[in-house]
Amino acid sequence: MRRLFLILVACAPSFAATLSALAQCDGVLYFGTTGLASGGGEINYAYCASSDASASAEALSATPSLNVSASGNAQGQATLYALYELTVMGGIGDGFAEPQLSAAGSFSDPQYPQNFGYATELLSGNSGSCEAIAGAGNPYQDSCTPTSVSFVFGIPQTLNLSLYAGAASGLGYENSASTGGVGFVFYNVNGQLLNDVTYTFTPAPEPGMFPLLAAMFCAALIARRQLRKSFPSR
Repeated sequence: MRRLFLILVACAPSFAATLSALAQCDGVLYFGTTGLASGGGEINYAYCASSDASASAEALSATPSLNVSASGNAQGQATLYALYELTVMGGIGDGFAEPQLSAAGSFSDPQYPQNFGYATELLSGNSGSCEAIAGAGNPYQDSCTPTSVSFVFGIPQTLNLSLYAGAASGLGYENSASTGGVGFVFYNVNGQLLNDVTYTFTPAPEPGMFPLLAAMFCAALIARRQLRKSFPSR
């Protein structure tokens, strides 16, 4: 799983926004389809079902958020990578932001560790990074601190947002994972909380075609690594 996450981080900086979703039931793989989501933005959604298995995975760009569930002999995964611009207003000079990230996933059964829900959300930039991780036998962890992201008032700060959620289940199991949403708490250079600031956190301008092709390659590589393993069964 760590290797997969390193691939996500390596691929993410090359493009502005990419969503993907995959579902697999009884060994049959279903790729997600992209369309417009209610409330704005795009959705990439995959679903499969058989007599003893079902899985769904969705990635939403507007929120942004991921939701995955699996039951029976199934698994699903969703990814979202995006470049965002953070602009903080209401002061002058430098400051720091502590990102508020989220992740939730099912804990593995010690007897059947292949059954799990796992999610991670990473926000990174030139000045620093932090992530939230949950599931797959690990308690929720959040590495964000008051100095995770530095900024200058009034100047856009480009940040990379990487989300992953995956769930796998054997017969008689149900697992889920979700992640998404970004908020901030702001501090001055002396570590004092700032209450009178405003900010925007919006998608960065779209890049050209070459970065988009790179994004598609990265998504295909991730899918191949994650879904080529056979499913467990009780």
